[in-house]
Amino acid sequence: MNRMFKEIKEQPELIRKISKKYLIDGKLFSWKAPKKGKIIITGMGSSLFAAYPAYLRLLDHGYPVVWIDASELLHYGLNSINKEDTLISISQSGESFEVVEVIKRCPNNDQIIGFTAQIKSTMGKLCAETIDILSGTEESITSTKAHTATLALLNLLSLSWISKQNEINGLRSLLDQLADEIEEVIENSESWCNDLLDELDIIQPSHHKVIIARGPALSSAWHGNLCFSECAKELFAVFSAGQFRHGPYELAVNPLLAIILSLHGKTQKLTSSLAQEIIQKEAQILLIGEKEFSFSERSHRFKFLPIHCNDEYFAPMIAIVYLQIIAYYAAIRKDIEPGTAQIVSKMTLKE
Repeated sequence: MNRMFKEIKEQPELIRKISKKYLIDGKLFSWKAPKKGKIIITGMGSSLFAAYPAYLRLLDHGYPVVWIDASELLHYGLNSINKEDTLISISQSGESFEVVEVIKRCPNNDQIIGFTAQIKSTMGKLCAETIDILSGTEESITSTKAHTATLALLNLLSLSWISKQNEINGLRSLLDQLADEIEEVIENSESWCNDLLDELDIIQPSHHKVIIARGPALSSAWHGNLCFSECAKELFAVFSAGQFRHGPYELAVNPLLAIILSLHGKTQKLTSSLAQEIIQKEAQILLIGEKEFSFSERSHRFKFLPIHCNDEYFAPMIAIVYLQIIAYYAAIRKDIEPGTAQIVSKMTLKE
């Protein structure tokens, strides 16, 4: 079995493993919210994208929180970090150059929380507390299970800071449901994905290809594009549904393929409405999540993949698995070995 698909298939069991270690065994309850200072969340690539739902949750609950690319923070923001601030640093390998450098230059290591799959890494040793994302070593260049695990654990961290214990206890059932739904998506993937690739121009020449999302689902849009770039060598532009209306919508005058993540939540109806409008512009649409309209009469231009999870902060864990699988099968159709790279490496050790 291809190593990337093997790691995709490991995700449901990894979610159950996270539930056991951090919920059933009570580890989650030891995570205490900062009492003063701001919270700075930083990382690179898929690690940073995975933190976006937790960032939005904390922001929406009034926390002074910053979400920033470590390569930018390293040059444009280190002076803003004070001793009372809490730094959340994320690196799957624990060796990402920019993340390690940010930590080394922080004024107070006592306030640094690290999320990594390698707790004995350079980053792991520098942090006051290091949280194991439990994904182990990923062999594929395209992050799959490590991204999903990071997203889950940062969601749990944010909930541990803002929720009561009885509310957290209900998360066991949610994680079990997520694992089951992801398992079902993976089990049927060859059939639904090949049908989708037969109908839509995901790997065919097209004027424009975009991924559109809003809120927590943007984490899956950004990482989905990274999956397509690394795995299938296909590039998508990523837009928030709100920003798409402010100019990029003009792309629809030419043939357009849009993957739209319309996940349950505050802005789902707005995103679904945009999808319905774009279809009328003769665009091809892949809608992932929930839909509130029927478009069966011209189904060769419209495909729908459902997500049943109704928690908008955790639902991106399912959306990204869909995108991982599509990128995987797209690579196969292009005679590319999924999860391999010709230029980049798994760890980036220089700036």
